[in-house]
Amino acid sequence: MSHHSESKSGRAAKWCCLFLLMTFWPVAATSTRAADTELTYLFHEPAMPSARPPLIVLLHGSGADENDMIGLWPQLPEGFVVVSPRAPFGDRSSGYRWYRKGTSIEADIRLSCDGIAKLVETAVNRFHADPHRVFLTGFSQGAVMVYHAVLGAPGKFRGAAVLSGSLYAFDARKLLPKTDWTHESLFIGHGTADERIPFASARHAHEALDWLGVPNVFHSYERMHHEIGDREMQDLNAWLAGRGAS
Repeated sequence: MSHHSESKSGRAAKWCCLFLLMTFWPVAATSTRAADTELTYLFHEPAMPSARPPLIVLLHGSGADENDMIGLWPQLPEGFVVVSPRAPFGDRSSGYRWYRKGTSIEADIRLSCDGIAKLVETAVNRFHADPHRVFLTGFSQGAVMVYHAVLGAPGKFRGAAVLSGSLYAFDARKLLPKTDWTHESLFIGHGTADERIPFASARHAHEALDWLGVPNVFHSYERMHHEIGDREMQDLNAWLAGRGAS
C-alpha cells in the first residue's frame, strides 16, 4: 500500500484522549497520550505489569505523527512498554519530520537525536523500564534516524530495527575511532519493490554495518512496497523477543 506521506500500514491505535502537560494516568492495555517537554508521544503499557519491563521507541516516517506507529503494539512482544513520539519539525496539516531537506539537515538530525535520547531517559524513569533493554525502531525517515541515533551514541540501545530506511546523510568518518560495537545489534527489513527508498539502499547499509563490525540481520521481502508488512512484523517480533527476554 502506498501513502502520500511516509506512514506505515498497520492497525489503528486505541488511546485515551488525555493530554496534560507532564501529567497522566496510565491505563493497563491501553495506549495513552502523554507529553514531554521536548517530544509529544503516545504510549502503551503491558496488560500484565512487571518489574523493569523492556522499552521500545517507535519513530514514524516523514509527514506522519505519533499516531502512526503506536498501532503496531499488538504485533510486538507482550511485556514491552511501547512509546511513539512525534517528530519535532512540521505541523498538523502537513505532518511532522525528523529533519528537513536542505542546509539544515545536519542540525535537524542532531536536535532530533537529542530529543530521542531525552525521551528515552524520561520513559525509562516514568515507566520504570529496564535501561539495559531499550530498543529503537523506525520506518522510512524514522529508520534513517535510527541509524544516526544508534551509530552516533554506541551503547545506548539493546537493539534497533530499521524498516525501509537508509544511511541517508550519515558520514562514517565522524564515528568515534576504535568503537566497540559488540553491544549493538540491528534488524534491517526492506521490501524489494520499495519505490520510495530503493532496496539497494538497505543492502548498502547492511554491507556498511558489516564493514564497521556492527552486528546486524538483513531481511528482504519480495514484492513489498514502501510499507511495513505482516511477515516483516513477525520476523521483528521474534527478533525482539529473543533480545528482550533477558
